[in-house]
Amino acid sequence: MTSAFPSRPDGQDGPAPHLQICAHTDDDLYFMSPDLLHTVRAGLPVVSVYLTTGESDGYNLATDDAARKTTEPDYPGYTAARQHGIRAAYAAMHTGSRRAAWTRTRVCVREGVTAETATLDDGHITLIFLNLRTCVALPEQKILSLWSEKIAELATLRPAGSPIPASHDGRALSRAGLIATLTDILCAYRPAVVRVMNPDPDRTAYNAATGTAAYCDNSDHTATALFSLAALRAYEQLDAAHRPAVESYTGYCNKLQPDNLSAQAAAEKFGYLAVYGGEDGHQCLKGPGECGDRPLGNRAFNRYYGQSTTHRWRGTTNWLQRREDGRLTAFAVLGGRPHMWTQDTPGGETWSGPVPVGDWPADDQGRCLPRLETVRDGQGRLHLVAARALVAPDPEDHRREIMHLAQEVPDGEFGTWQYLGSPHDDGNAVRRRALGLPLAAVTASGGLQVIVRNSGTGLSARTAAGPGWGPWQDLFGGTLEGATAVTKRSGHTEIYATTRTGMLRWYQQEPGGTVLRDYATLLPRPAGPVTLLEETGGRLLMISRQPGTGWLLAHRQHEPDGPWNAQPHLLDTTPGYGPVAATALPGGTTVALVQRRDDGTLALSRQPLDASPLHQRWTPLGGGPYIHAPATALDSAGRLVIATIGPDARLQTLTVDAGTAEPVSPGPAKPVRASADAAWSTHRPTVEQAADASPQTAAAAADARRATGDQRFGRPFGGTSRLQRRGRTAADG
Repeated sequence: MTSAFPSRPDGQDGPAPHLQICAHTDDDLYFMSPDLLHTVRAGLPVVSVYLTTGESDGYNLATDDAARKTTEPDYPGYTAARQHGIRAAYAAMHTGSRRAAWTRTRVCVREGVTAETATLDDGHITLIFLNLRTCVALPEQKILSLWSEKIAELATLRPAGSPIPASHDGRALSRAGLIATLTDILCAYRPAVVRVMNPDPDRTAYNAATGTAAYCDNSDHTATALFSLAALRAYEQLDAAHRPAVESYTGYCNKLQPDNLSAQAAAEKFGYLAVYGGEDGHQCLKGPGECGDRPLGNRAFNRYYGQSTTHRWRGTTNWLQRREDGRLTAFAVLGGRPHMWTQDTPGGETWSGPVPVGDWPADDQGRCLPRLETVRDGQGRLHLVAARALVAPDPEDHRREIMHLAQEVPDGEFGTWQYLGSPHDDGNAVRRRALGLPLAAVTASGGLQVIVRNSGTGLSARTAAGPGWGPWQDLFGGTLEGATAVTKRSGHTEIYATTRTGMLRWYQQEPGGTVLRDYATLLPRPAGPVTLLEETGGRLLMISRQPGTGWLLAHRQHEPDGPWNAQPHLLDTTPGYGPVAATALPGGTTVALVQRRDDGTLALSRQPLDASPLHQRWTPLGGGPYIHAPATALDSAGRLVIATIGPDARLQTLTVDAGTAEPVSPGPAKPVRASADAAWSTHRPTVEQAADASPQTAAAAADARRATGDQRFGRPFGGTSRLQRRGRTAADG
């Protein structure tokens, strides 16, 4: 009789897990891979939480199976088959075989409800099933109704063959009970990274007369994301010293996006979904309908939303900046608050941090979403622009707002975050919630302009005017999320964004002038946000990723301010994923590009900015997996520094000789590939950061964990706790 989860003894150092909070048993496979797959392959512990049973209509039969007409629905059986499928998929990811010995246990959570857990490899993989019902025959009994307080509680369903006692079938969780249960899980595992669903899906229709909207996502996904954010807020109040990195993933709205995975990456994702669906060619050793989710089967690609993996809060590549005194500073959002690391000396190897950056508003004013846009103005001051989100059961209380922070003087301190509001501060909750993520550009006068996708899918901008800010202006247009801006040496600002069919351009005929739109760029639709650079002759160079292949493409203007050459240059035919970081090297005639490839590692290329021919030569840098997107900058010695947020939510850096593209590493010279991984440096929290929480606060947090999460769940990786459970180990069929 031991705890449901093995606990890690106090003081023992080891990797903190990555925790996924999903609505259904296939959400992590569909929407959080390949990030999840890279985490498992890196040997990091993983915990996945599934809020609902996903029992749908109770028929575990293919949608075109004639037996549906004569078969009675079996909700517990279909739920059990889906949970069997996700165990098989994780076993295949972790061991290479779908058949593995899982330990299945029961665990008491809040309000007398009993959940089920399944652990593999001594708890290296942990799956937690809360089993809230989502039966189509009970349309009002939905998790979104629980979130919005339309219902007081939501019943659970005991899957067939579960270790949950039959007498506990149907016990219910309230809204507060579900938030507390998720908070308990966070307290028990203290994850380094938390992956959640999308709290703000795209609209497919909007009724201006009624102010209502239709959304492209499953409401279970949306509600799960909202519950996750509420639990994260409660957890961060309990344990202020622990700050996880958070990533959000788009659900069904992926089908509205260009396919941003290569054919190889998508096929790998669909392969594990076929294992989950029970139609991966294996011989099922269980009874009919028990080896997976048969309505999905091996047809995951037919849903059209698995061909992409889209981060709802898309990361930037400009979060590494050089200060006026030559030191580098890196910015990231940890625990819902902006933080920074800073080199101790210019060009040095040691960094201090993370420490909070600026005075963020009170906790009840909302959390900082994990995207920080960072630019330097004409005076040399650094500016940070972020989005703030507050979630609540009443849609009228949902807030999405833009925040701004600047150094008081070049190389000075950061003051208080300033509220810039939203283009939709008109009381319309639907429009306000559709706000996109901010983009920043320096104006011709050296000031700052903040640009954001608005509710109508066009762009809105607000510009600093003297000591204050001007009003929000509508730039019109219609785009997908993910615009990119560049301010040229002439002072002209240009903005490019992906549309349903191609690229839309905003431009100025004179610096600081009226912003015009160009719908006829002839540029193909990229897989995501592009990278824009100005060449030495004044032409723009655009780096993009091709949908469906993951290849890197480059387009050049025929002449400065002229039309684009629609014929791309191939920069890399090795598939990759995500945005490309770029930094001009000393002399200004060469740019360093850093990208993530399909295996989760980074690669570096030096490309010309003087109109010379582009090429496909890349240097592998190792690294990975990491969170969000990489960033690059030059240090005080003119060397290229590449930064990532590692899987432990700590800053990682790699210093590269800009002339040879070789990592700078102490000791004898080694081949690039052999030394790349060893040359990456992880910067552990400093004493100052650990002291953010007083001894009294730390003790209170420990007591809170023991009183909530630890008492119910234990802590991962070794040891025992007071929780009594009954478990069994069996090889899945």
